[in-house]
Amino acid sequence: MDTTRLVRVVHRKKALLFAVLGVLLAGFFLWTAGVHAYVVSDGDSRTRVIAFHSMSVSTVLDKAGVKPLRPEDVVTPDVAAVIPHGEIAIVRARPVTLTIDDVSQTVYSTASTVSELLAGNGVTLGKEDKVSPAVTDPVPYEDDIVVQRTTYAYSTKTEKVAYQRVYRKNPYMEVGRSYISVEGQSGVLKKTIKVTKVAKKAVSSAVVKTETVKPVIQEVYDVGTARLDVTPVRTYTMAATAYSNRRSTVLDGKDHLYGYSGLWLHYGTCAVDRRLIPMGTVLYIQGYGYAVAADTGGSIIGNRIDLFFNSYEDACRWGLRTVKVYVLPLTRTQLYAKLGIQ
Repeated sequence: MDTTRLVRVVHRKKALLFAVLGVLLAGFFLWTAGVHAYVVSDGDSRTRVIAFHSMSVSTVLDKAGVKPLRPEDVVTPDVAAVIPHGEIAIVRARPVTLTIDDVSQTVYSTASTVSELLAGNGVTLGKEDKVSPAVTDPVPYEDDIVVQRTTYAYSTKTEKVAYQRVYRKNPYMEVGRSYISVEGQSGVLKKTIKVTKVAKKAVSSAVVKTETVKPVIQEVYDVGTARLDVTPVRTYTMAATAYSNRRSTVLDGKDHLYGYSGLWLHYGTCAVDRRLIPMGTVLYIQGYGYAVAADTGGSIIGNRIDLFFNSYEDACRWGLRTVKVYVLPLTRTQLYAKLGIQ
């Protein structure tokens, strides 16, 4: 074989070799262009999945043999997404015990802080609710989160308020005499009570509102201070009866009775025969005290006097007595000044 022919053969073989290599390279590039590579990251494990077409994330997970997912597990991208390639990351939810007001349940979460976990489980906190650990702390997986609700309950109750006896000096009344001029009446209060509960257990209570249902009327006990220290101008011996404005033991200063003279009748006024004792005359009656003639009556004739009492009961206790009646040389104004009455 001559040299020229040998060169031609070598060239043909090189050309054939390059053609085969070109076909192989073209096939390789075509093959790699149709391959879809996925990497599934599940905790510490990484699994590769090769396919010749794009797949959904859920299909890739099935092919990778990933163990079943919980609803709380987080998969990125979403399991419904179709992707051509890439990494699929799985973050597994971990258990934690969530106790709310002594009711415990196990929840699964991927949250990093307590507040995120609570929000993810639909737990809304009130301003005064207590949480352990704190809401800003990391989630204590494999341990407990305790929520104690703070709630309030309201109730009402009525309470009796006892009256007190108030002693009052009565300048009209003779020393040694005393009587109840105003009967005491117990009052009633309505109290609103706020009970604070933590985890459904009462921890404190306080009265937040007080209303008066019935006011207290203090018992007024009049004590006589009057003495006959003025020389009388005349003295009578009379039959003394007693009267009041009604069958009641209470005169509260609002239900006044007025006499013939126009004066308000109270202890310290009396009814007389005005032909014998003029209206406005200042008297001192034995066993009674000072009185101003302020009223008359059909049966009050001659040596008869009718003494006013603030209660029907006290008038009945007086009954009928024979007494000395002293006519004093004082005007009504002078008597008021003497007794310190405005």
